[in-house]
Amino acid sequence: MTNPQDPYPGQQPGQFGSYQPNQNPMAAPPLSQSELGGPQNLPAPQPVQISFWIWVATAVLGVIGAVVGFTQRDAAIAALRGSASVRGLTEAQIQAAATVGVVVAAVFAIVFAGLYVLFAFKARAGRNWARIVLTVLTVLDVLSLATGFSVLAGISALAAVVALVLLYLPASSQFYAASKRVR
Repeated sequence: MTNPQDPYPGQQPGQFGSYQPNQNPMAAPPLSQSELGGPQNLPAPQPVQISFWIWVATAVLGVIGAVVGFTQRDAAIAALRGSASVRGLTEAQIQAAATVGVVVAAVFAIVFAGLYVLFAFKARAGRNWARIVLTVLTVLDVLSLATGFSVLAGISALAAVVALVLLYLPASSQFYAASKRVR
């Protein structure tokens, strides 16, 4: 007669299918160290790294543009005086409109700069959604050139386009696909 803990013929003790007296039969197998540590960060390829630094430079150009914009208040006042749409406004109203315009433009430039840096960090970490958001921001940046062109804004938009192209190169696309599989 056989003991219930004895293995089947040809089966080693402790092999699959045999019950171990001090073991929970419903327990999950133990996790490896890599599984306990969570997803491993993949190193970003060179085009993504270069793109990251171009985004940072674009953000710096945006902040510089905001500072330069504050110095352009007098030019904005002169442009408003020459505009047919402001006929009948007092000098104080024209100056207030110019001040508001300069401040709003500076706030938008600083917000855009912050968003560029935030999403550049996420894109460098392999987040594909950040690459898509940067695409939208770049399109908005390029479209904003239609409202008024300056050399600084043109350089900034060109840098954003170059950084964006780097994020869509084949090596970058493979990085984003691999990052998604790891998560």
